[in-house]
Amino acid sequence: MEAPNVLSAPLQQLKDEHVSLRTDMDIFYEITEEIEFDSGPVVVQLFAKLYQMISDFTNKLKAHSKREEEGLFPIMSRYLGENDKTIEMMECEHEKAEQHLQDFLTEADKSGLTMDENDVQWITVYAVQAHATLTQHFAKEEKVLFPLAEKILSVDEKAELERLIQAL
Repeated sequence: MEAPNVLSAPLQQLKDEHVSLRTDMDIFYEITEEIEFDSGPVVVQLFAKLYQMISDFTNKLKAHSKREEEGLFPIMSRYLGENDKTIEMMECEHEKAEQHLQDFLTEADKSGLTMDENDVQWITVYAVQAHATLTQHFAKEEKVLFPLAEKILSVDEKAELERLIQAL
């Protein structure tokens, strides 16, 4: 009998990317908490640090999402029936998280140099929402999607997925 949590290389890579993304998320979440509980000029300084982190994180997340959306999801869709909303739900969560991050960056850019403590507080909420969305999303992928993919994809399809992931 096969060990229950063993994933093939491409699925393990996607799961491992979550570890790196989660580490970044934990750091930016800590900054959002500092912003929430601090006051005065330090808040604007913390926000500048948060902005840079979110900007870098957004690029990493987009690259990860692309590997899933253009690699894993289409291959899995071959097996899931028309009424199965698993992939659709995962794509929707990607969009929701990326929208929160984009809203954060857009609103921060709009406020620019005139940003005050109140601006910082409400704009930071977008980062908190992205963190919550992604925390739940990663858990679903790791508990449901990746094990399902491991079970239903053939050896050839896993090799195809690995080639796609490396190319993206």
